[in-house]
Amino acid sequence: MGCLKTVSDRIIWALETAFYNVGVFIGNYPWLTIILSLIICGTCGIGLKTFKETKSQEKLWVPSDSRVLNEKRWVDKNFPVSTRYVSIVVTNPDVLMPSFINALLELKIEFENVTVNGKEFTKFCYKVSSKCRTTGLLEIWNYDQSTIKSLSRTQILDTVNNITHSPVFGNELDVKNYLGGEIRRDRNGRIISAEATQITWLLKPGAVSKEWEGQVIKKALQGDKMFENIYVYASRSFDDEGYGAINSDIKLLSAGFSIVFLFVMVSLGNFNMIEHRIIVSLLGLTSVGLAILFAYGVATALDIIYGPIQSIMPFLLLGIGVDDMFVIVEAMRNLSPSEKRLPLPERIGTVLKHAGVSVTVTSVTDIVAFGIGASTVIPALSAFCIYAALGIFALFILQSTFFVACLTIDQQRREVNRNACICCYTHKLYSPNSCSQIQFLPLFFEKYFAPFLLKLPVKILVVCTVIIVVSFNLWRFILLKQDFNLTNYIPSDSYAYQYVHAKQKYFNDEGKDTAIYCGDIDYYKYRRQLDVVHYLLEDNQYIQNGSIISWYKTFQQYKQSTGITIATESDYNHHVFQFIKSAGKNLRSFIKFNSTREPVRIKASYFTMKHTLQIDSSDQIKAMDSIRTIVDEEMLPQYHSDTLPTYKCFPYSRNYLTYETNKVLLYELYRNLGLAGGCILLVTMILIANFYTSLMVFSCVIFTLIDVGGTLELWGVTIDTASSVLMILSVGLAVDYSAHIGHTFMTISGTRSERSTYTLKTIGPAVFNGGFSTLLAFVLLANSSSYGFALFFRVFLTVVLFGLFHGLCFLPVLLSWFGPRPYDSAKSVGQGHPVLNGANKQLLIDHPHLISLKKIEDFGKKKRENSMQQETVNISTIDPGLQSSELTIVHI
Repeated sequence: MGCLKTVSDRIIWALETAFYNVGVFIGNYPWLTIILSLIICGTCGIGLKTFKETKSQEKLWVPSDSRVLNEKRWVDKNFPVSTRYVSIVVTNPDVLMPSFINALLELKIEFENVTVNGKEFTKFCYKVSSKCRTTGLLEIWNYDQSTIKSLSRTQILDTVNNITHSPVFGNELDVKNYLGGEIRRDRNGRIISAEATQITWLLKPGAVSKEWEGQVIKKALQGDKMFENIYVYASRSFDDEGYGAINSDIKLLSAGFSIVFLFVMVSLGNFNMIEHRIIVSLLGLTSVGLAILFAYGVATALDIIYGPIQSIMPFLLLGIGVDDMFVIVEAMRNLSPSEKRLPLPERIGTVLKHAGVSVTVTSVTDIVAFGIGASTVIPALSAFCIYAALGIFALFILQSTFFVACLTIDQQRREVNRNACICCYTHKLYSPNSCSQIQFLPLFFEKYFAPFLLKLPVKILVVCTVIIVVSFNLWRFILLKQDFNLTNYIPSDSYAYQYVHAKQKYFNDEGKDTAIYCGDIDYYKYRRQLDVVHYLLEDNQYIQNGSIISWYKTFQQYKQSTGITIATESDYNHHVFQFIKSAGKNLRSFIKFNSTREPVRIKASYFTMKHTLQIDSSDQIKAMDSIRTIVDEEMLPQYHSDTLPTYKCFPYSRNYLTYETNKVLLYELYRNLGLAGGCILLVTMILIANFYTSLMVFSCVIFTLIDVGGTLELWGVTIDTASSVLMILSVGLAVDYSAHIGHTFMTISGTRSERSTYTLKTIGPAVFNGGFSTLLAFVLLANSSSYGFALFFRVFLTVVLFGLFHGLCFLPVLLSWFGPRPYDSAKSVGQGHPVLNGANKQLLIDHPHLISLKKIEDFGKKKRENSMQQETVNISTIDPGLQSSELTIVHI
């Protein structure tokens, strides 16, 4: 501990000396400081000339070492066709009545008669062979209008119960996939009625298809008297509904920024014509913009990807930047009377000496925590951490230089009585109103809050409350589930949200599409393995019955029915080629040949299926891994994740990109939180330079994170990409509320209770204002219909509330009981401590190195025990190393 104390003293002395010198320089050259800050940030901003946003899911969220990336590249190269779609779910008491079937046909015809820019539906629909790919109950009658219109109920039920293959596409068909809700059967197990059915239209990508989707959505939402309900969803629905809500909430955020500006303007200065700081407040927020310019410019120049989550960077920097502004201004307010009489440059140096270390503690912990987070394998999260670390670094430098320079110029204005808004106007004989001179928040903390908090029963109550709340939230935190549900990001009052819930209600066994892709292999040689794969997939619990559409299986049945004999690979390729040109022409898009003329070889192929519905991310991962295991064991006995997929067969779906992210997300979240916590403890130990204070600050940060996680679980939030980013961001915010308190406590000498009281008085208002201003930025999002912004509000609300509670209540209580000795450079305040008087007072203030204030303090304590109120002593009795001189000590 003696060694640690020596190191601590040197660190604190070095930091305070450095900040004092920087402050003196800024005090002498404020305009030069501002100009240099603008030039540096502007130069770094040049990097934005190559700025571009990355929207590709695989580049943002999929771990770089994931096998699915290679598989996606192979699929995009060999089967690059993408599709759009429109899907409807229609409900009725019985969808198998002739009247309903005819109404459904009329609805389909009405939708397909919609033209866009003179183009008919058949021009932009996605076709398999020569037919538009549309699936639904009407498919079992080949979409033949005359047949459908003449159907009786008996014919409908006979077809529904007996059909096994699609008359349109030739694949195996389980009609139950088109029937939803309660499917009723007779005593023989035959289907006799159902509550819902669905139709899906596949479209080619393009603006025409998107416009058609919009018109069909409008028609569907108008309803139809023949149907109980119509629910609709299209490729454009998420963008229209989800991003539409986001855009409306951005306006609320802008209003929140305005509220923050007004709050900062009122809080930073005294509310009169000279002493309020409206321009300084605006320039302080400008430093946040400069920090963003610096971070984005440098990161872009370093080719760090920019993803959608970087859009929350301004909120993070706003919260941290406002905190630093309040700490610096509060340090200026708390200058002693003698310090306020110093020349302005030395006064600014003293302000930075007091505030600089506190700001450094919070900034460096944030930078290191986010720097460690940059090592995550999820690219978007790694990039966000890099942007955040750069932004916080820039903000730390700008608040310590640019903002302090602005504060210096403003102080020059105040000292010559120039108006706060019209700076060229000077008030003569101006006297500020008395009310504006009262510092209500410091007065509240000193006279009411601190005395109440530090009463023994209240301290016990605070500790018991922390134990109970943290214990409960730790239990809930452990129950946090990992689940990414895209439905959460759709506004609850939208048609898209209603469709998703109707789908879950009426078709609760229908999951995501997937496919098995095979490369340039000898299909004749691997026919046994392919047979086994098909058998295992049909029997797999994660594959929906009757959902497999396979050219291979259809060809096998065709071969058996025609009696074709195949003896070699070339024979196999020849007969598949002939099959695709004739009986299997509807399956032509599933096979890619190396040539359009014989002799040919199958270059690539695939067959599709549907997963069963999985309720959460863990089950989705199990479904993906189950299919991979089947295919890998049969077709890829020597598969390695780093080999390019020019091999045999593999399962792939675009949804697997999300599953791969979810597979590592929980581990990466705990890893990043753990590393960030370790960094916080290490950095606070170095910068606060006291093990026990650092440990208490660390405990407050950990308790805050536990409380945030537990409360979010009670709110129904799950671990997904958005919540993971926000929880990591919470680490940076949680540090601020406790680190300032811990550092300030170490700079004050006196009894523990006196030091805790003075800490709350001097730094408590800044901590409270910083947290409250952060909350104000998001308060308008409390009732947001956008899940993302509602999640912002919940995270920031819990971080601020729990952070302030632990920082302003729990930590002062701990320090009042267990607080360690202060720094040797600590200033003496509080009752029972000596106040210097007489001829030597100014000498000791100007040259504190002449005598240790700690020695005066210890001497004064001994005299106080003898009830001495005032006495004149020889200074050599306090410190024998000093020359004889008289000094008056007054005990107050």
